[in-house]
Amino acid sequence: MTVNFVGIGYQDIANYSILCKSTDTFVKLEEILYKDFPELKNYENYYMVNSRRILRYKTLEENQIKNNDIINVFKIDN
Repeated sequence: MTVNFVGIGYQDIANYSILCKSTDTFVKLEEILYKDFPELKNYENYYMVNSRRILRYKTLEENQIKNNDIINVFKIDN
């Protein structure tokens, strides 16, 4: 399956896709995202799909993330 990331407050992330399995934990995808966008590590972030907040240590299936879903990346300003 493929999920797409869109940055809310991040101009660089627009339609960034990651190929994954429904049994992958979300934190695994987050690590891939941080590898390609290391500036994200400088902020606390949270993620939402279909108006639901994503729990990082659950699988994509447990988070009800489906093929081609769009995941919004939000930056928390401290």
